[in-house]
Amino acid sequence: MFRYLNKIKIFAILSILIFISCSEETILYNEIENPNSTIKTASLPQTQNKVYQSFPSFSSNSKLQFGDVKESDNLFSLVQMTLFSGNIPPVSLVDLLADSIQVDSAMVFFQTTDSLNTEFSLDLFSITSDQDSIFSDSLNYYTLDNFIDFEANSTLLNTVNLTSESISPDSTGLDSIKFMFESGSSSLNDLKQYFFDTNNYPSRTFMLKDQNNTLDELFTIESSESLNGPKMRVWFKAFVDEQTTIDTFITFFSQSDVSIFIPPVIEDNDLNFISLNSGSGLRSIIEFDLNLIDSLSRNELFKNSNLILDLESSNLNEGEEFYVVVSALQDSVESWSFSSPFIDDSDSEDEETENFITDLNFVISRKIEDNQIRIPIQAFLQGYKNGLFQHNELMLYSAPVNSPFDKVRLNLNDIEVMYVEP
Repeated sequence: MFRYLNKIKIFAILSILIFISCSEETILYNEIENPNSTIKTASLPQTQNKVYQSFPSFSSNSKLQFGDVKESDNLFSLVQMTLFSGNIPPVSLVDLLADSIQVDSAMVFFQTTDSLNTEFSLDLFSITSDQDSIFSDSLNYYTLDNFIDFEANSTLLNTVNLTSESISPDSTGLDSIKFMFESGSSSLNDLKQYFFDTNNYPSRTFMLKDQNNTLDELFTIESSESLNGPKMRVWFKAFVDEQTTIDTFITFFSQSDVSIFIPPVIEDNDLNFISLNSGSGLRSIIEFDLNLIDSLSRNELFKNSNLILDLESSNLNEGEEFYVVVSALQDSVESWSFSSPFIDDSDSEDEETENFITDLNFVISRKIEDNQIRIPIQAFLQGYKNGLFQHNELMLYSAPVNSPFDKVRLNLNDIEVMYVEP
């Protein structure tokens, strides 16, 4: 009996200890009494910051974008089609010019989920270049000089007039924009001559352009990244022999595309704030003093530490959201003056523009709310303290979910730090 009672006592004591231990792991520091002031707060001073220009990024790869919006003007969009059809057996574009083939009609069509408030004309061109590959992912407004003159090397094929009545997505959320090439028309002959003839014009690239610049709103169509990307359907007769004729159609698909915009002008005032805009490639870097962090013991833990920024100005409309991404840097910043990969400065001491690489061990995003954004950085501070990060800079940029036309200017409010002494 004595041994049994002792076992009960021991079990009870162990249960209490386990309960206390488990409970301590779930208690929040701000919920405990802190008579010894073990929770400390401080502010980290900013030492300097810089605005720089990276390569512009259009966030929505699944859309081709048109219109003049927020000081950004669309020049044109390029769509490269596949050389072979998606049918079995595949048929190449140039095969359609064979003597045994009679092309009856064709249709180049695009799909959209947008509606229109204004009327505009969308023109379809064929790029008449003798080069096969004429654009790449690096193509943007600032690098146009590195590529062919698209507008000078193009032929107008067709035009459609788009209105609020003609563009109205159905129950599936999609509507079609159709460029028709009817039998015997001059437009069909131009399509065959300047697009099907890949021996002379191998690029297989359409250019879409609002020549009259009448579209003062944003209008999008589905790109090659979408399941509803651009397509071209061709109806034709194939004469197998004197007795056999096949009447059929084939479909070609888009394989790559890009929209080219004149981005908003980078103003002098942009350099006075923490400025962010993906359309022009504006990003910012903040450096702050981490001497306090260096002075702390290894056992001190960080909690509820925030980078706090106030909204100085923006071009956001009512109801529009803007997310900011903050990331650590792999390398330190060498120059704190404005830099751009598109500035040709022969007097610059730097042989090449800095290429800032983010450290994926710390990447976090938050949205602006009530003209302020609070970004938790305790993981970064703890990582710096433990030697995971070597530098005292953070990069800020516009999140991919934002519109590339949205620009914000931010002011640093505080870099608040809360840490717990053991």
